[in-house]
Amino acid sequence: MRNQKKYLRQTDLRSTLRRRIMGGVLSSLLILAPAVSAAVDSALLEQARSLLKAGNAEAAYELLEPHEITDAGDLTYDALLATAALESGKPSKATFIYERMLAVDPSYSVRVDMGRAYVALGDFGRAKIEFETVLTSPNVPPDLRLQVEKYVKAAESRAQDKNTVVTVYAEFGLGHDNNIGSATALNSLTLPASGLYTPLQPTGRKTADGYSTLGLGGEINHQLSDQWGLFVGGDYRGRDQQTFNEANYSTVDGRVGVSYAGGAWLLRTGLTAGAYNYYGVHLRDTTGLTADWRMALDSSSQLTAGASIVRANYLPAASASLASVTYTGSLGWLRAIGDGTTVVSLSGSGGYEDATKSRDDGDRRFIGPRALVQTSFNDSLGGYISGGVTRSNYTGLNTSYQFPRRETLYDLTFALSWALGKGVTLRPQVSYVKNDSNAQLYTYEKTDTSINLRLDY
Repeated sequence: MRNQKKYLRQTDLRSTLRRRIMGGVLSSLLILAPAVSAAVDSALLEQARSLLKAGNAEAAYELLEPHEITDAGDLTYDALLATAALESGKPSKATFIYERMLAVDPSYSVRVDMGRAYVALGDFGRAKIEFETVLTSPNVPPDLRLQVEKYVKAAESRAQDKNTVVTVYAEFGLGHDNNIGSATALNSLTLPASGLYTPLQPTGRKTADGYSTLGLGGEINHQLSDQWGLFVGGDYRGRDQQTFNEANYSTVDGRVGVSYAGGAWLLRTGLTAGAYNYYGVHLRDTTGLTADWRMALDSSSQLTAGASIVRANYLPAASASLASVTYTGSLGWLRAIGDGTTVVSLSGSGGYEDATKSRDDGDRRFIGPRALVQTSFNDSLGGYISGGVTRSNYTGLNTSYQFPRRETLYDLTFALSWALGKGVTLRPQVSYVKNDSNAQLYTYEKTDTSINLRLDY
């Protein structure tokens, strides 16, 4: 019984670590390997992949193991066999295979899996050595580096016989926004319903200002079993303008839910709640349901899907009509290319926003694509570029224009991520947003430049 409990604790951590790397982006199947040699049966490998994706690691191991004498040494075969061994409760066998792989491919991705195997064996000392070796390796993407640091912390926690891992962060930023109210640049315009209109600064007409930001947050993850886990977390973000305090705002958001790991896929679902304060006024409360699912498709790509329902209530009587319920769905594809230092992501989302209290403009339908490219230049410097387009159509008549609004929002962000030390990251970034609307009052563009210091523990 004591050995059984020890094994369960070890497999709990195995699941925890498997699900954390790159936020689940690079799971145990996402180790990059060269093309399969002619001596290896590609149909055999594909069948093994399918079994692993279905969560049937034992069957995958039984399929692959008889071919080890002839196929050992092929990195694709070895990667699948090691994963099958580790996930079917044979960590000792997995370490033997990973040692064989490291002899020809001493990459950080293989070392991460070797660390996982040591954790499953209860050898937390050697697991920590493997993870910390990854942190000294060149070309590790900054975001992946952060996740491996969490691996180290999780291994230390398990060494102390803990099933709960706590992560916290703090972020400080300084920036300049050339349009703090996301407002028109026109000094005056004519509205069909009321005639000449003069937008007022700073939030009604394009106005620039400097600002400072503060972000605080964290999450607690507790493993109930090898598959099931609980999580609870929260975040605070605040922005203070340098000159125009009427544009100050802050948000407080919380989440609680459950996670389930099923082989190559992971599902997280839960409840969310948030509060939005604008210029010292408690303006809006939100509550919602969310679900996020991801699954490894092959040795270098992943499919993601998500869904959410969020209800927004506005507290001031003058804003009460803005209440809404938003239904959103998303689907994405992610691929690691090259030696794994570059990740490309393509996704799309769409939904329906139900104006529950007959707001001006009525309901809204929206849809749009998004793309992201993230890369690492060396062991401490990385960067990403992200962009998207969202098309929105409103069903009601805008009272100022007497026709339904049609809008297209474009956004583009470029950022660098510089790892200054363990858990310390400096991130300069530039964001550009442009909104094209058939209603001139809602057409605007803005550029936001900032530098942010983040501390993770």
